[in-house]
Amino acid sequence: MSQAVKKPLTTLQKSINKNVTVRLKNDVEYHGRMNNIDPYMNVILADASEYTSGNVVANFGKIVIRGNNVLFVKIDDTL
Repeated sequence: MSQAVKKPLTTLQKSINKNVTVRLKNDVEYHGRMNNIDPYMNVILADASEYTSGNVVANFGKIVIRGNNVLFVKIDDTL
């Protein structure tokens, strides 16, 4: 009855080059393609868009989000 332990950082590192949503502690969201993530949850996004209250506020080419501001990272499912 042993289950494999999933580590969140490993799952995120396997999701590099996938589209993600990153929500910050101040309720701002960024959507983009994750280029890299490190153990401190610092995230590099390409083709990023900033959303506030569900509305696009700005578009960026590449951004770095500092890990201590990250509330969660959601890996977008594409079917």
